[in-house]
Amino acid sequence: MVLRAGGVVLPLRPGPVRLGPLCGRQARGLSNFYSCRFAPPGLERARDPVAAMAALARDLRRRRFDSLWFDALDEGPKDVVAEGLRRAGWIVEPFPQFGNWYLATEGLDFDAYWQQRPGALRNTGRRRSRALLEKGEGRIARFAQPEEADAAIAAYEAVYATSWQPAEPFPGYIPGLIRQGLADGEAAVWCLFIGARPVAAQIWVRRHGQATIFKLAYDQDWSRQSVGTVLTMAAMRAALADPTIREIDFGWGDDPYKQEWLPERRQRYGIAAYNPRRWVGVALAIRNLARQKIRNAMG
Repeated sequence: MVLRAGGVVLPLRPGPVRLGPLCGRQARGLSNFYSCRFAPPGLERARDPVAAMAALARDLRRRRFDSLWFDALDEGPKDVVAEGLRRAGWIVEPFPQFGNWYLATEGLDFDAYWQQRPGALRNTGRRRSRALLEKGEGRIARFAQPEEADAAIAAYEAVYATSWQPAEPFPGYIPGLIRQGLADGEAAVWCLFIGARPVAAQIWVRRHGQATIFKLAYDQDWSRQSVGTVLTMAAMRAALADPTIREIDFGWGDDPYKQEWLPERRQRYGIAAYNPRRWVGVALAIRNLARQKIRNAMG
């Protein structure tokens, strides 16, 4: 489902929303479980983005949706979307969703970057890289060509299966992402091998000068050898030598290790909105907003 108004395009995925025995209709922004950033296309270029968003929101009320949901919005788009929804009469609930750690890289080479990292990380990276890559059987591979998709998927999935990561909720998604990303020239899979065995892997996605470390995993049997650190160090060295990359980020989440590599943080937001002219919309608003007030009152 795609709506358009005032130069703004709003792709949506309609579906059910349940509240006890009640079942209503919800439209969600076209993001998914893995999305790191979302904004309606054209929002930044629109002459009056709030008015455009309000027109879209009024259209959604006429279509009798009970609630709306948007994920992974930067602060600017979050404010525009929320204000447009309010003008159209929706009850709006913005909320902080996750942190995104990043680094602006223009004019930054690897040596300068590495000197800014914590001393413990520099020591571990230097020592383990020497042990594994210079004196050991380790080698770094980068899969970036379409014909390398099968090898990239096999290496990544072999590492993931031996890692601490939980099973993927949609097991076909990552292989499809790798295959399509390599075909489009917008993804690469980095892998550290010890002999013939892959022990660490990362998926990097890049577009419009931004590179995202989208997924990473390492074999738990090799955790003491800091194989993840060794691989990240090699991938960062290559990224900082690429003049087309202006920013590197870590995707979704505030895992403590991320700020050691990428020191800046920005907040990404979600928005829930409720239709006050629909019983399910009102019930959802009462339940969710009351729950938030109780949490705030309890500190």
